[in-house]
Amino acid sequence: MQSLLDLLRGRLELQNFSDADFAALLEIAEQENVVPWTAHLLCQLDIDFSPAQRKQLDEIDREAQLTSFVWTETLKNTLIAFHRAQIPVIALKGPCLAERLYGDAAFRTCYDLDLLVRGSDLARAEDLLTKLGFSPNARADDYHRPWSRQGTNLELHHNVENPNAFEFDVDAAWTRAIPAEFHQAPLWLLSPSDELMYLCLHGVRHRFERICLILDLALAFRRTPLSALGAGEWGNPVFDNVFTLGWMMAAHLDPELPPAPATRLTATDHSRLEKLAGRLWQELMLAPPPTLDWVAQHRFYLELENPGWNRLRRRMRHQRILATRLIEDDFVFAGRLHLHRNWQVRLLRPVRLLIKTLRPAPRIL
Repeated sequence: MQSLLDLLRGRLELQNFSDADFAALLEIAEQENVVPWTAHLLCQLDIDFSPAQRKQLDEIDREAQLTSFVWTETLKNTLIAFHRAQIPVIALKGPCLAERLYGDAAFRTCYDLDLLVRGSDLARAEDLLTKLGFSPNARADDYHRPWSRQGTNLELHHNVENPNAFEFDVDAAWTRAIPAEFHQAPLWLLSPSDELMYLCLHGVRHRFERICLILDLALAFRRTPLSALGAGEWGNPVFDNVFTLGWMMAAHLDPELPPAPATRLTATDHSRLEKLAGRLWQELMLAPPPTLDWVAQHRFYLELENPGWNRLRRRMRHQRILATRLIEDDFVFAGRLHLHRNWQVRLLRPVRLLIKTLRPAPRIL
């Protein structure tokens, strides 16, 4: 892990790796979803790689280039289809972000495409995806729905995050969006501040469980002019915490990161977030991330809030989400009783949760 961090920071002393050390480095990079970028940085070093190591680097590059070509072409053609249908769309993450932050889409691992449309265009966007051969592979939730086509995954968003968890003003973000092109395909991009907030929110939602989330942020903070940054325009104090924690995590990876923009945080809250960031970083360094389920995710949201009224309000919001938000398990449970309407599923949700709570834990032999 230390060698990986030194490499990402540009501080790795030139050395020849044994095949075992080289394999261990790439294994950790694989766990952290940064293999293509790691291989790229290794190739920039003046190291005498063994034939087996050089072969492995070539294979990583070849696979990354091929995968990148597929994702890039899919995104480009999808954007062209949206433009022809006159549906404005913002590309979140994916090859578009990779080219701007990493310099090449092949240097960032991509597992799906994330597209954001206005809520008023959602129905038309879903019809268009159906015409393009995509099919929904899960139920729609409060802010997005997964789609797929022959192994290609796409998430269609009408918000950047669950509005029950974070009140991101997506309409205001659309007014600040910037027209752009991706391989001559017209699209829109979030403003620099909104994109940074989105990446911070994405990191928070995954509890900064892997270095790839932090690397995205470190590169984004590096490449965004300080004059374009600004916390405080999102209205809710929790966004100051999200933004500041995102910068702190990025600064752990890149200690020479430019200073964070000023926020409305008190010295006490800033100190609390510093301790939280340090603990998250230590957890990341010591062991692979645990599976972050829904309950753990919202427990982290609660921890992120400032003590007092804000944290109490977050508890109330958590209970409201727990009581009203439907997930796939709810539909499966209701389906066993041959009930499928949303209101029926919603009525049965407390029963399912109660049964889950009362069910004895499995004995470990």
